[in-house]
Amino acid sequence: MIKLSLPKNPYWIDLPHGVRLYVRPLTMAVYESARAKGARLVQDVLRDHAEITLAGGTVEGLPDLNDEDARAGLSQFLFAQALAAAAIIRWEGVLSEDGEPMEASEAAVADLMRYHDMAEEFLIKYTRSHAEAVAEGNASRPSPNGTTAAGLNIAEGAESKDSPAPAEA
Repeated sequence: MIKLSLPKNPYWIDLPHGVRLYVRPLTMAVYESARAKGARLVQDVLRDHAEITLAGGTVEGLPDLNDEDARAGLSQFLFAQALAAAAIIRWEGVLSEDGEPMEASEAAVADLMRYHDMAEEFLIKYTRSHAEAVAEGNASRPSPNGTTAAGLNIAEGAESKDSPAPAEA
């Protein structure tokens, strides 16, 4: 069973350093769109990097794009930026370099997600309601440690002490 309790109206998320985000409810379409955008942007960066390198130029500030883990990290970072841009309606506690409150523009949201603790906390809190719905949704899911050993034995008479595998020689 699953309880249909996902947020239907915008709500506040508290982040570190006194930042609060007013966000739209998360939908599967928004989530998957952000995931696709992150993956596409990584491919764009790879293509642009290759073209610049072929032209004799250099690119600084990027991770080693030949490293699969670095590409995955970049994709996750771009996913966080895309999801935040789609989600955030307004915010509190985000100031410009001059110390003035900032509007939640797409560029400013992308800059906020450059802070690891902000991006990580945003992803955890914004996707939490969906993760909880999935976790409670299937009564026959595996136990938390990844095995089914904790499941109920519904075939009492079916247990056997004899192993069907051949004995070691």
